[in-house]
Amino acid sequence: MLIVLSRSEAAAAPWIQEEDALYARISVTDEVVEGLRGTRSDAYAEYGITPRTTLSFKAERIRYGNASDFNSDGWRATVRRSLMSIGAFTASAEFGALQGAAIGGRNGCDTLGIEVRSGLSWSGNWRNRQTFAFSEVATRNYEKCRRDRLELGFGQQATERLWNITQVWLERGSPNAQSYKVQSEVLWRGEYADFSIGYRQEIGGVFQEESVFLAVARQF
Repeated sequence: MLIVLSRSEAAAAPWIQEEDALYARISVTDEVVEGLRGTRSDAYAEYGITPRTTLSFKAERIRYGNASDFNSDGWRATVRRSLMSIGAFTASAEFGALQGAAIGGRNGCDTLGIEVRSGLSWSGNWRNRQTFAFSEVATRNYEKCRRDRLELGFGQQATERLWNITQVWLERGSPNAQSYKVQSEVLWRGEYADFSIGYRQEIGGVFQEESVFLAVARQF
């Protein structure tokens, strides 16, 4: 695996962890939604239980200071399975459960639901630089709520330790799920951990939203 992506909203890209390998990440986000300022924090981990199967878990919470009625928490647990690997391409499928509005951002659903996703990833050299790209489609179904998402990502090594990463999320569903988000991130690969800073913005959805986040991650 070339790199494990930093994912504040979608949790994980299609790559599979090696057997017995552990990846962990924490992040803190300062976000503004419709003029309301809040702090989002999340912890994410994934573990390779076989060469083709990866478990993942994410816990997330958002706090809006004096507007406590909008505070929320959430969790997500999945199993990801490699379906095919041909050269630099990997296809995978993922299935799991999730609960809590914090997992879905401003448009999250609060009740228990299931998620199914599939993805295709590529990693290699492009223009003499290490590069990766991926796409994923996902559906989240709850008792009275549904979300369908398309996620795209692209990253390229700028220097020996610095990466530039761009991600896009397109979402539909009911109620009020129309969303178009773009995220730009700079990731520095240290000897013992990865550090990143990024900016995410809603560019055409129902709600106006923008955020800045800091994250640290490590591969074990």
